[in-house]
Amino acid sequence: MVERPTLCNFLLSMISQDYTIITKHYYIYITYIFFVYAIYHGNIREVMWVSEWRTVSVRQELIEEIEKIVKSGLYRSVSEFVAEAIRLRLEELMRARGIPAERRKEVLAKIQEQLLYTPKHVWAQITPGGTIRIGLTDYAAKHLRGIAHVMTEPVGKEIKKMEPIGVVETWMFMFDIHAPVTGRIVKVNETLKTEPYLINEDPYGEGWILEIKPKNSLLLEEELKDLLTAREYGKWISKIEGRLKE
Repeated sequence: MVERPTLCNFLLSMISQDYTIITKHYYIYITYIFFVYAIYHGNIREVMWVSEWRTVSVRQELIEEIEKIVKSGLYRSVSEFVAEAIRLRLEELMRARGIPAERRKEVLAKIQEQLLYTPKHVWAQITPGGTIRIGLTDYAAKHLRGIAHVMTEPVGKEIKKMEPIGVVETWMFMFDIHAPVTGRIVKVNETLKTEPYLINEDPYGEGWILEIKPKNSLLLEEELKDLLTAREYGKWISKIEGRLKE
């Protein structure tokens, strides 16, 4: 039987309150968490699951998919992987259950800490599929009030780091979107064509802009080193605000 660390207790408490895992990816995330701890305790045959404490076997297909994720090197640590799982789940719960604004801000602050940033106010996130999802930061969204239109390069377009790949338009301004990494655009948030205001309302969630498939893992590793952490981006914003006040 697997000992349940604090993190697992937290996840189980979420699930036990009728928060069901509704997609394969969520199931993989949570299974992976238990899988790692099961290996640590020398037992990967069975794990404890959900509030009824039913015992379930980790299916072979999930194990294989989990192993691919681990071996691909998409995450720098287990904690980063777990943080991603929690972030995705909390985003869905907030949308579905109408979390109060103050609580939502508190949770989003934690989400922002898991992202990387560019000085051009673009956030970047490694997805489970290995692509880089990007969007505008909350700082940019607040200063681009009333976003009316979003244009991006098409799917399939080869792009280079820091080159313009799209434009966000308000009634008064146009703001260029710069690529945080080199690669190829593989997905665009089509919802923004009819609901561009989502960038203002939910820049880190439904307001994401597009996804990029990195050119190669070695180049990606080097380019990610150049991006800013949440703390570094915060300092950059403070520096900008200081200049504006001068």
